[in-house]
Order: sequence, then C-alpha cells, then structure tokens
Amino acid sequence: MMRFSIWKPAVIAVAVLGTLYFTMKPEWLPVFAASEQQGQGSGTISQLEQELAAHFKNREEHFTLQYNGDSSKLSAELKSIIDRAMAKDDYTAYILESYVYTTRSLGTRSTIKMEASYRESKEQTAEVDRVVAQQLKKLITSGMNDHLKVKAIHDWIAGKLRYDQSLSNYTAYEAITTGSAVCQGYALLAYKMLSEAGITTKIAEGTVDTGDHAWNMVKLDGHWYHLDVTWDDPVATDPAAPADTIQYSYYLKTDKEMRHDHQWKKSYPAATTSYSAELDKLEKKGGSAAASYKKLGQQLGFQWLKPENIVADRAALTEKIRAGVKRGATSLEFRYLKGDTFSADLKSAVAALQVPIGYSARYEPYLHDGSQLVKLQLTY
Repeated sequence: MMRFSIWKPAVIAVAVLGTLYFTMKPEWLPVFAASEQQGQGSGTISQLEQELAAHFKNREEHFTLQYNGDSSKLSAELKSIIDRAMAKDDYTAYILESYVYTTRSLGTRSTIKMEASYRESKEQTAEVDRVVAQQLKKLITSGMNDHLKVKAIHDWIAGKLRYDQSLSNYTAYEAITTGSAVCQGYALLAYKMLSEAGITTKIAEGTVDTGDHAWNMVKLDGHWYHLDVTWDDPVATDPAAPADTIQYSYYLKTDKEMRHDHQWKKSYPAATTSYSAELDKLEKKGGSAAASYKKLGQQLGFQWLKPENIVADRAALTEKIRAGVKRGATSLEFRYLKGDTFSADLKSAVAALQVPIGYSARYEPYLHDGSQLVKLQLTY
C-alpha cells in the first residue's frame, strides 16, 4: 500500500518580547540579516495580513513589520493573522517550511520580526512559472473553454509525473525537474497551471487510509469540485501501471463522492453539484460547444451512468446477452451494477440462454460503487 504525505509548515517559536510600558533591551532580540525588509506600518489587521502575504509570496526570509493599534489584540491574534495571510495564496502556504516571529510593543506601536524558510526558492518558483507558461501554450488552444482546460491540465500532470516513493519531493519545482513528487507536488503544480489558465482553484488537505494527503478544488461555472490528480495517476497507487495510463475516478467530484475515501477537517467550499449532470445540461443546451461537451463526457466515462448502458442484475444480464445474440452481436459493452457477483452471474446468464455460444469478458471497477465496466466478446 502506497503511503501518502504532505509537508505542513512549522512554527518553530513564538515569543512576545514586549508589552505596554516595557523597556526592551536590544540584545534580547534575535539578530537578523542585513538584507532584512521593513514595512512602513499597518493601521489595521487587514493591512497587516496583506503585508505578511506579500512578504511570504516574495520568499523573503527576514523582514520586519510595524503595526499601530491594540498591542494586546495583536499578541492574542498574531498566529491567526499569519494563518490568514498564508491562506491568501495556497501555493505560498504549501511551500512555507517554517517560521519564527517575535513581537515588541510600546504603547500602541508594535514591531514584528519574522524569519521564514521555504521549500522552494523565489528562483525555483520562477522556473516553475516558466515551464507552466510554456506548457500552457501547447495545451490550451484558441476557443478552448474552461472545462476542456481543466482536463488538458489534469491529463498532462497525470501523464508527466510519477509518484515519489521516497517521499522527498514536495514542491512543483521538484515535480518538473525530477518528474516525480508526492501528492503535495501534484497539487501545487495543478494549482499553478489551473490558476495561470484562469481557473479558480484551491489546495485541500486531509487524510486517506495511508496517511496525510493533498489534492485540489476547482470552480467551474460557479460550482466547486474536488480534483485529485495524484489518485488519477495509477502509478501513484500501482508503480507497475503503464506511465501513460490516466484515470478519472477522482475528477471533479462532489463532497459525498470524495468522502468515500478522503476525509478532511478544514473548511472548504461546498461541492454538491454532480459534474456529469452539469455536462449533460451543457450538452442539451445545444450550440457550437454541445459536441465538445458530449465528447468530454465520453472521455470521462460518463456514458456509463446513462440507463441504456447499465445492467442491474443477473436477469437483466441474461436479457442483454439474449438481445445481442439475436442480432448477431460479437461485442457488448455495459456497466454491471452487482460487480462482486458478475463472474458467477455471467456464467448463469449464458447457461440460461441454452444457445451454443462462446464468450470471454474483460471487466474493471467503475468509480467506487461496486459496479464493473464490462466488455463481453461473443463467438458463434
């Protein structure tokens, strides 16, 4: 069983070194590099969050911020303020390795000194940006809608990367330079590519049966969906799988569908809309894009959700084969709902026909509902 992992930023130390009317000795403060950046002063918590976010995004390792306001409130809320600042850009939040902060307050004026370390440097992120821009030029064609963009990006990442079994490559930079990454690297690269393509996206984190895990959330036409590129790359769970195999078992899923084997405690936008149903609506609207939506649905395997392609039980299976034999069909494809009994049901169904035919079947699980996708070959 593959073990999954994500890197979580660590707060190495928190020290409130000064309060109202407290005389601070300079030697008590940590020594920072000469390149330290200093802010001009924030008058509101919101402004402070914005300044923090900008410094983090710029990969600054040492910087100082000034805050003019209630120092006791700042002291009580600073950790939450930093968390909200990081939340403004998921990419930065998931490459921030650790940080230390100290505060010094005199009256209503507070000085915050921050020391941060990152798993990906500013220069490395610039290389990610370059590669992403280069690949998007190849993947995104004129007139391509957001639905097609998401699939193109999903397929490129799933086909490009292999899961890092050493659990050492966590960043998008490591993903593009080594060709392998853990789930966090997949999610970071997807975040970059989707964002640059104009798609609203987030990084989600939670747990699966093998440990901590990260994936993406995507907003399309006002609806949020889960997108787990790592688990749609079969190499992530089966190293022996062909490298060019791509699955769609975790492609734009609802909360209910995702909770089958993903759990999370953080608050994320609700994902309650069936993507297959949305594609069906878009196709039925007609217009120039209708054909592309139909093709997309077929590529994602949504045709197997339609009643005409579903066989519910052994009795229905018998009639399906009987009808095929009657018209001389040599191949039947369908989704069988009682997947755990398919082999036995197939044998019984053929026997019930009392017709001398030969048969062979290939079948594989469909999604997570116990059904099987079946390709049945008939010989006469």
